Parts: sequence; C-alpha cells; structure tokens
Amino acid sequence: MKFILSAILLFFACITYGQRADWKGSWITNTEDTTATKAPYFRKTFKLQKKVISATAYVVGVGYHIVYVNGKPVTDAVLEQAYTRYDKRLLYKVYDVTALLSKQNTITQSIAAELGNGWYNIQSHAVWGFQNAPWRKTPRLLLDLVIKYTDGSSETIATDDSWKCATGPSQFNCLYTGEIYDARQEVPGWNQPGFNDASWAHALKTSSPGGTLYEQVMPSIKVIRRIKPVSVKNLGNGRYLFDMGQNFAGVATLRVKGKAGTKVTMYYGEVVKDGELDMKHNTEHMRSMPGELRFQTDVYYLKGSGNETFTPRFVYHGFQYVQVETDNTLPLDIHSLEGLFYSTDFKEAGHFTSSDTMVNKLYAAARQSYRSNFLSIPTDCPQREKNGWTADAHVSTEVGLWNYKSAAGYRKWLDDVSDAQTADGAMPGIIPSNGWGYDIPGDEEHTFGPAWGSALSFVTWYMYLYHGDTALVQKHYPAIKKYTDVVAKEAEGYLFKYGLDDWMSLVQTPRTFTSTAYFYTDAVLTAKMARILGNKADEATYTKLADSIRAAFNRTFFDPATGHYKDSTMTALSAAVFHDLASPEVATTAVGQLVAKVQRSNYHADFGVMGTKYVLPVLSERGYGDVAFRMLTDTGYAGWGHWIAHGATTLFEDWPGELSHNHIFFGDYCAWFYKTLAGIRPDEEAPGFKHFFLQPVFAKGLNFVKADYESRYGVIKSEWRRNGGGVRFSFEVPVGTTATVRLPAGVLVSPKVKRVVIVGQALDEVVVGGGKYVFDLKI
Repeated sequence: MKFILSAILLFFACITYGQRADWKGSWITNTEDTTATKAPYFRKTFKLQKKVISATAYVVGVGYHIVYVNGKPVTDAVLEQAYTRYDKRLLYKVYDVTALLSKQNTITQSIAAELGNGWYNIQSHAVWGFQNAPWRKTPRLLLDLVIKYTDGSSETIATDDSWKCATGPSQFNCLYTGEIYDARQEVPGWNQPGFNDASWAHALKTSSPGGTLYEQVMPSIKVIRRIKPVSVKNLGNGRYLFDMGQNFAGVATLRVKGKAGTKVTMYYGEVVKDGELDMKHNTEHMRSMPGELRFQTDVYYLKGSGNETFTPRFVYHGFQYVQVETDNTLPLDIHSLEGLFYSTDFKEAGHFTSSDTMVNKLYAAARQSYRSNFLSIPTDCPQREKNGWTADAHVSTEVGLWNYKSAAGYRKWLDDVSDAQTADGAMPGIIPSNGWGYDIPGDEEHTFGPAWGSALSFVTWYMYLYHGDTALVQKHYPAIKKYTDVVAKEAEGYLFKYGLDDWMSLVQTPRTFTSTAYFYTDAVLTAKMARILGNKADEATYTKLADSIRAAFNRTFFDPATGHYKDSTMTALSAAVFHDLASPEVATTAVGQLVAKVQRSNYHADFGVMGTKYVLPVLSERGYGDVAFRMLTDTGYAGWGHWIAHGATTLFEDWPGELSHNHIFFGDYCAWFYKTLAGIRPDEEAPGFKHFFLQPVFAKGLNFVKADYESRYGVIKSEWRRNGGGVRFSFEVPVGTTATVRLPAGVLVSPKVKRVVIVGQALDEVVVGGGKYVFDLKI
C-alpha cells in the first residue's frame, strides 16, 4: 500500500511539474560581455504554409523577456519569467499566440523579443554579491513557436543563428538600481513583420544557463493596481516631489512633453526628509562603484516628438514618493505620473472586515505588504534587498494562504528551497541563493539557524494543512528529513546554540532558546510528515528526537524551584507555549506571566519577528483575547497600531520605523484575524478544511467581524455581530464538509452541545454539516 501511494503521488507530481522534452531551438544571445549594458533585441520573420489551427510560443528569456508576435505583446504580464537559481532550474512560459498571427498565409509574419538582465546578470554592486553569482552571463533566449495546421501537420519556428539582433533605447537595467532609457534611440517598427533588419547582426548561439527546464505553472507578475499621486510639490530648479499616498512595489509611468535630449531622473523612496526625498534611506547595503546608477533610480531621455510616455520594463522599486528632476524646464503636474503596483497575480481567497477602523487599516496594510513582497518569490522588502529571506517567507505563509490563492507560488518556491539545499542538508538564509548565507560551521555566516532554515518544513506543512497537499509532503520529505538531521548533528546536547535571535526585538531573547524551539518543531513536523506518508520507523525516530529536545530545553531554561522559565521576555514566555515545549501546568503559569508583562508594558511590544508569530495566538488561545486585541490596536510605541496611527499603509521592518517601510514579517496578525477573531481554524487530522473548527473570539473592542475563505471544498463564512445583550453568530459550512463549533461555555443553548476543556478553557462544542447556520448567543 505504501509503495502504491508513493507511486500515485509521484505520478501526479510529474503531471503538475511537467517538462517539455522536444525543444527545437538553440540558446541565443547578442554578446558574451556581461558588462554590455544595452538591452538586446531579437527578431525572426516567417511565412505560414497552410491554414493555422493553433500557435503556441514556448519561451525562456533570462533574466526577463518581452515577446511580440507581429508587433503585439504576447502577454500583459511584466518581469517574465519567474526567478530561480538559473544554473539548477529554469522556468519556461507558454503563450497561446494564435490570435496574433495574420490569417493570410502569404503575408510575412514576425516574432521578436527584448531581454532584460533581471537576476541573471546583476550589474550593480551590493553586499549580497549577485554581481558575482555563479550563473551570471549575458541575457539569452530559447524559444519555440509551434504552429499546428488544420491538416494535422505542424511547424516550429525556433531560435538559432538565423535570428537577427541589435540594441535599442534601453541603455541599462538592473534590479537594485533602475533603468536608463533613451527615447532618441528607439527603433520604430523593430518588432513588426515589415521592418528592414538587413543591417542587424546575426544572433550568436550560446550556452544554456545550465538549469533543467520546467514549465512555469505559478501566476505571472502583473500590474494589480494603478495608483494616482495624492499630491505633487514643486521644489524648484526642475525638481518635483510626487506623493503616491501609499507604499507599494512597482514602477511609475511618466508622461512628459519637451525638448529632445532632456534628461528626466526619477528617484524612488519611502521617506521624506526636510521636504525632499531622503536619498540615503535604505541605501546602506549598496556598494556602488564610480559611475553606477544610484539605488532606485530611473532615467529617461526625451525624443522631443510631442507627448511621450515612459514605463520602466525590467526593474521594480519599493516606494511611496518619486522625486522627479529635469535638466530642462518641463511643465509637470499631478497627471504626469502614475504608479503601477506589481505583484504575482494571485487571485483572492479570503476577505476580512470588522467594525474597527484600526483593525481594517491593519488588515489592508498586511495585504499591501504581502503583495509588495511576492514577485515570483516571497521577499523581505521590495526596495533594499528583494531577497527571499526564509524566515520572512515562512512566518508570512499563512497570511498568503488565507488571503490569496498563492499555493502555486509556494510550490514553486519550495522547489527553489530544495535546489538551495547542500548535499549534507544545510540551508541558506536567502533563497534563491548565489552562494551567500549558508549555515556552514566555522563560517562567519553561520548565523541563521533553524528559525530561518525551517522554511522548507513549515511551508510544506502549511500547504498540507490548508490544501491537503500530500504530494508536496511526499516530494519534499527527504529534504526536510535531511535538514532536521543536519541541525541535530550540529546541536550540542539537543540544544542548538547558533542562529539569529528574535530579529528586530527591543529586548533580546537568547538565541539558544529560540533556535532550539524551532529545532524542536522541526523534529515534530518531520515525525508528523513521516506518519502522513506511512513511515512508522521515521515517525518513531523523530518523535523520540523531539522528546529529547523538549527535555533538554526544559532542563536548561526552566527553573523548577520557581515554576518559571528563566527568561521572561514576551518572546520567551510565548515561544515555550506556542511550540508546545511547556507542560500544561507550566504553560498556564507562563501565559499568566505574559499577560502581566504585556499589561505592565502598557500593551506595547518588546518582541521581534518571532514574537509576532507567538504572542497574539498564545494570549487568545488561553482566554486572553481582549488583551491580545488591545495590544494589536494600541497606538503607543512600540506596536502595529503606532505605525498605522502615524500614516503607514504597509508594515515596517522595525518598531522605530528607521529601516524598510514595506516588510511583511510582522504581519502574522492578519492570519490571526481569520483564525481567532473570525474563528476559522484548520484541522490537521482532516487537512484542506474537509473538517475545520469555528471558534471565534468576541473581543470587547469589536461590534462585528465578517470573514470568508475559499477552501478546496467551497467557501467558508463566519460573521458575528453584537445584538443588544448578546451576539448573533452566522456561519456557512461547505457541502461535503463538517465543522466543530466551539464557543464559551454556556452561551449556546442546544441539546447537541458537548462540554469540553481545551488549554484550561471550558468550551461548548457542537458538530455541524454543510449548510448555513445562525446561532444567537447569550454573551
């Protein structure tokens, strides 16, 4: 039975992540000089022989590609294709271009492409060293245009050295800096069939980047919203400051009219200082060489032929403000700029709203930060780094899964994680990695530890929990097991003493405490996944390992004489409970300490990214939902509400707000809204919401809460409203599923109610099937 299950799972995995084996094209480029800065053009003309039934373009253009058929773009997506470690994995895009071909067979047709550098050929300098990436080469293209005729025959127009190449107006493009575009160098009609390319050079056949080719099944990056400036300020001397009114990832479209050769420079940023854009903010990791373009800067040279529009094509930035500077007088106004919000085009899965303005703004800020930080990979920030930091990814996964149909994005990124794992099991702190950030003993970068390296385990587990994705567990279990083993090997007496601590906390928690807590959960999750796959031997092995870690943790950090943990930061107290390291009695004591500490601190946070995952759920699960709610919405320093009260539209990297203003890793409260305030909770024994729990917390500061979530079985709805002296709780359970409703003891009068005690709370529960329900509660 185990063998049959494995075979079935692997079969479906192969269907999902299929490969195209019959490529006809060769890789082509225009130069092998990685210092060449101009974006290359490629084109090919052809004639159709018969009547066409379909035409499909299979494209790999690295770093980024824009493809045209008969002068028309094949997609409205931007920054194609998704970022991977190019020397291990390459993703190709599939475009149906049938409608773009001319129906007259005798007419010349064309296919053309422009390539940008993307992550493949980083040309500016930063501490991450992507300019020295092992995969770095010049942009290159592999393309098959497969044309099928009505008589059953087919033809493939493929890349080879018969294609023509040249360069155009894009003089430079780099993700860390920006794009330089000289409109005077535009080549009218270059992608059209009738263009005369006799003076163009032949393309060069070149090498593959090295990675295995797979179809990109995750959604592309698109413009998900267009944003108008809320104000523009004339700073004098040809300088204008545009305020977009919100922070987001993307670019700005410029509309101008002026003299040919006029230089327009667009500086993007998040902070204004002394009435102008703060040019130093977020630049600390740049190591610019003389003559390099400044961080987050686009430059446009006018061609001088009436109204002109410029949209950068191969870069994106993180910003709220754009400072525009010109070297000739140009009449700019609020209509001269428009923001384009870029994000992976995930469709929405869930929605949440409430009676509280602060809560609703926090919800919007978390979603805005999440969208700004998923552009083909989950990132930390859209401006300074754009890196796939692993802790940032796994602590925000639930935010993504509740709000968006993001599963395909995580499946893709988990492949990136597996690609990044070393032969002995180690993981880097950022993925994809160019070789930077691996946890190698004795190396100066041996700093991340299991709180970061656990991303493979945690994200795989969340995908199983929310989507029932057993195939993903099967696929990544060997790598998960290998990582748990390498952490166990490096641990000393079952304690892991390395790793980043509670990043961005105001009060430090010992790194051995937090790293060992994640090590313990790694072992627990490995055991659970072994059980899912029917591997009883591994289940026993890793359960025993988890027990040993738990015992070592409590021997080290728990004081039996006082009945308290020796470390009493908010992170430490909540971590011991959240990770299930504390016994039931000790957990009750620790939560009491946590409540007292929160109240003494006037409901302000002293924790960092780890505490943001622990504190609110631990408080609310133990009956202190009102304390958690007040802490979340308090506007004093330090806390989430403080940011919002001072105008934030996204989440910051640090409580003082000195660093990035668009980070997602403080945003787990957004998942808490669904799980706690609306009370929709997955059940790991029936993953994918085949069975789930409904256990809302009726926080005193709220008059109503409303949420919906589209599960694999249908839409789940939960809504409660205060009604006189009680609460009306309405909910919907999809047909074919069941839900266990859990409410405070005594609030629901029904003969079907069963009294239970969970983590010290007396609850009444009732099991319901598919349908719509209304409960009037005496609260």
